[in-house]
Amino acid sequence: MEKEGFVTKEANTAQPDTAASSVKHSVEHTPALLVLGAGPKGVAIAAKRHMLAKLGYSVPNVRIVDQHGVASHWSGKAGYTDGNQLLGTRPEKDIGFPYLSACWGDKALSHAVAKEMVHLSWQSYLIDQLRYSDWIDRGRTRPTHEEWSKYIQWVAERVELDLCVAEVTKIAMTADQKHWQLACVPSEGGTPVILTGDGLVMTGPGTPLTIPGQPKEHPCIMDSASFWLHVEEFAQLRSQLKKPLNIGVIGTGETAAAIVVALVDALRSSAFIEVISPFGVIYSRDEGFEENRLFSDPDGRLANLYGDHQHAANWLQLSERDRREFVRRTDRGVFSLKAMKEISNAENVRSVLGTVRHIHANDTTVRVESEYDGQMKHDEYDYVVVARGFDALWFRHMLEEDTHAHLAEITHSFDARTIEHAIAVDLSLDGFTPKLHLPMLSGIAQGPGFPNLSCLGLLADRILASY
Repeated sequence: MEKEGFVTKEANTAQPDTAASSVKHSVEHTPALLVLGAGPKGVAIAAKRHMLAKLGYSVPNVRIVDQHGVASHWSGKAGYTDGNQLLGTRPEKDIGFPYLSACWGDKALSHAVAKEMVHLSWQSYLIDQLRYSDWIDRGRTRPTHEEWSKYIQWVAERVELDLCVAEVTKIAMTADQKHWQLACVPSEGGTPVILTGDGLVMTGPGTPLTIPGQPKEHPCIMDSASFWLHVEEFAQLRSQLKKPLNIGVIGTGETAAAIVVALVDALRSSAFIEVISPFGVIYSRDEGFEENRLFSDPDGRLANLYGDHQHAANWLQLSERDRREFVRRTDRGVFSLKAMKEISNAENVRSVLGTVRHIHANDTTVRVESEYDGQMKHDEYDYVVVARGFDALWFRHMLEEDTHAHLAEITHSFDARTIEHAIAVDLSLDGFTPKLHLPMLSGIAQGPGFPNLSCLGLLADRILASY
């Protein structure tokens, strides 16, 4: 059956049919954009598409595929968070931020789109929930992850999100290499289907990064996703302990910070917590205008469009070395000020110098081997949480054999730096057909805000404009 420019085929198996004859398009074909992941990025693309269509502009059809539904990773019910953590980004940086665009050709259209997108803003959500004045009077507090998930779901309802709740089992290109095909198994059962589109957007955090020796499952070792499913167990364990636990947290970014804070809250003085860092010091991020502007307007196009200072900060003018240093100092290698304040008050948290090279686990303890300045050392812990971040190329194993080989050939076997250098303005892999948009790997080439929540509206503009 065909729906809104998408070809949806029933299938006896979940293997994509790569024969060109299997793809049928209407005479007047509307481009179809497939998005894997129904989180903030996917919903932001669908929301911008909805408002552009409402204004009468030609837009691609957008279909989103997610195994668990809208914003599940933010709800506290699927790992990655317990839902009680506070949002690291200000909620005003919502689905439509920065509410300006240089992608649509003129100021009039940019203003028109911005005015429509305001109806889907964080403030509009609070007004709809009769909570706006409370939020203002409380000092514009940051919402919890669970509350943020409810906001994303609220937006999805208003834009009538075209959502396929299913697990993607295989990603392939058609034989003519002009379209993507996703083999999907519905989460609630039923006949597998194949979705066909002109472009594909990969969103979501990806799978947690691991360390050599780390077992796939072990009661004393957790990662950035699974830890949150055990927070209550730690809280219950506190009253049973005869001596404090020794816990190692491996990581230096905001995910590690949230885990340390959660451990302090759950165990209080019943644990010694060590943050294992290559730098030996826990660094924090301060927020200034120049830093924030690079997240909101990385290429300076908005500043130029609206007559701002001619020497406004421009991401594209920075060397790659300085771009990577900026990301380390402002995003991936620092704790938020709020997390640092809580950790500074916890006398049982310390940082440990070293880069972890290997983990050995037995039934009761975990041995961590780390290196600094060519010297190796080891420490033993009761529990270890590996919070090094996530693999943005997590979808490699889902690629059909020929598709995998083709992508591997042009990316030097999926070398992350090769891909980062090849990300185009529309956040797609430059020169690759059909279009494959990789916002999680777009930070170095296009701007530090695209992998996170800092410029969701600009992300949607960049991707949709290419269609």
